[in-house]
Amino acid sequence: MKKNLPVLFSALVALTVFTAQAQTRYLDEIFDEVEIQADVAFGFNVDALRSNFTSPDFGPQMQTVTDLINDGNDVPLNFFLSNAQLPAEQHTALKLFPLEMDVYTPADDDETNRPVIVYLHTGNFLPPIINGGITGSRLDSAVVNNCKRWARAGYTAVALSYRLGWNPVSTDPDVRRGTLLQAVYRAIHDTQSGVRFLRASMQQGNPFGIDPSKILLYGQGSGGYVAQAYNALDDYGTEIAGLSKFIGEDGLPYVLEARDGDIDGGPGMIRLPDPLQVAGIDRSISMAINAGGALADISWMDAGEPPVVTIHAVRDPFAPFDDGTVVVPTTNENVVDVSGGNVFVQQAVDLGNNDAFVNIPDGNDPFTDRARSLYGQTLDYIFTAQPTITISSNPEGLFPVVLPINTTGGNVFTNESGPWDWWDLATLEQVVAGTNAALGLTGEDAYNAQVLHQQGLAGNPGMGPEKGNTYIDTIQGYVNPRIMCVLELEGSPCELISTSNTNALENNTKVFPNPSHNAVTVRNNDQMIRRIEMYDITGRLVSAEVVNANEFRMERANIKDGVYLMQIIFDTDRVTKKVLFN
Repeated sequence: MKKNLPVLFSALVALTVFTAQAQTRYLDEIFDEVEIQADVAFGFNVDALRSNFTSPDFGPQMQTVTDLINDGNDVPLNFFLSNAQLPAEQHTALKLFPLEMDVYTPADDDETNRPVIVYLHTGNFLPPIINGGITGSRLDSAVVNNCKRWARAGYTAVALSYRLGWNPVSTDPDVRRGTLLQAVYRAIHDTQSGVRFLRASMQQGNPFGIDPSKILLYGQGSGGYVAQAYNALDDYGTEIAGLSKFIGEDGLPYVLEARDGDIDGGPGMIRLPDPLQVAGIDRSISMAINAGGALADISWMDAGEPPVVTIHAVRDPFAPFDDGTVVVPTTNENVVDVSGGNVFVQQAVDLGNNDAFVNIPDGNDPFTDRARSLYGQTLDYIFTAQPTITISSNPEGLFPVVLPINTTGGNVFTNESGPWDWWDLATLEQVVAGTNAALGLTGEDAYNAQVLHQQGLAGNPGMGPEKGNTYIDTIQGYVNPRIMCVLELEGSPCELISTSNTNALENNTKVFPNPSHNAVTVRNNDQMIRRIEMYDITGRLVSAEVVNANEFRMERANIKDGVYLMQIIFDTDRVTKKVLFN
């Protein structure tokens, strides 16, 4: 295997060589063993792949199940089982998808309030094999190995399932686009349910050992679209119904709140209520990270949103690195225009959203240095109509993965998009056999493991655990310092920036009156205040203001009574003050 790895590895392996230093929790793998709680149920909702929405029984059955949920009663098993498993009198038009997670924690850890990384797998919103590929579940090699590494570094890592359902093979571009956007929307809702479930677990004795104020998302491939959409989508009227590319040929938005539920996870005609959403459990996150994937629309981004980090193959032919068009992996048909990490990470920097880590010093780690060495560079690209591509000038939070051009036989879609993925051929053969049996496929109609394997290798040459883990080294090495900076964890590289002047800055920064009924004034006569953020005691951002002045009056507006943490951000440092509104 090793002799077949590309020359690229000599550069990547060099990135994994660190000078001898003391290990730091959340940065390094300080635990030897990992405990896994598998198949933890956190909810259920309408299965778009198996439900018959056109049946006259669907609506009444939705009402029946809604009533059972609202009354706190169990839902009968026949709504989960396929009709083929049931006698005719128990058939249902409504089918439910059970939502489950695998929770990874460090073994023998005394810490009981760990930051949480919620992992959203790839898969084109269809089951593996049926999605035209090999991976696509929370048991993928990249998912399991990333989660184990984060657990060994001291985090709680959660691999989340979400509902599937997309029609990428339709010859109608309107159907391809609409069903993809609906799939992302469903996955956002399921991720909200997972985040709420984790927070609600505090009332059950905190069985996963989490800090509910420190939950972040990591999405891979199609999960990357979900993670960034979760982070940025907050206004249905302007960000979905108000954008022409999200409007179908019938003049209606592809996503309808009355049918698909509202942005916060409320019910619709084909979405059941989530008891945790009804109970008002917070769904906010501290950060959104993606490896592959993109952001549905750059206009979704606003100042004050959580920071974003992206690991993205520059020559990814399916999810554009720059502004571009999502392409169906199996048919290479266009779907919808989006913005890749090269665009939206730079936008996050310009808005001040990535301030928490933009000042990580050069030389702190080889991954940061490698990423910055690529900023502003122009590289050869893969499309005839676009022969070159330029990396943005200062996209702090973007790690551009530069791979050799792999346009085989004139096919640009053999260029790599997920070099961190790998699979086992023997396992693939078993999965393909099971899929064929379940679908009753034989002969030429059946899926072929060898064909899928060779197609996968064409777009991921040298695939295997050695190559995949090398890229995971890079993901962990680039992402972890930024997580530590955002969450202000002890030992973060950003602590090094602020320790020398913290006391003077703290003393010279005044917030008054405090307590206050309606407004507070923030003043520092020595340094310019760049930004002010206000967080409630759960860690949720409730207000953010761009300042760029030495003094600023912050109005209370809709902030409720209570104690808040005010973060006052300067050029290279920040101060936290407690503020009481009463």
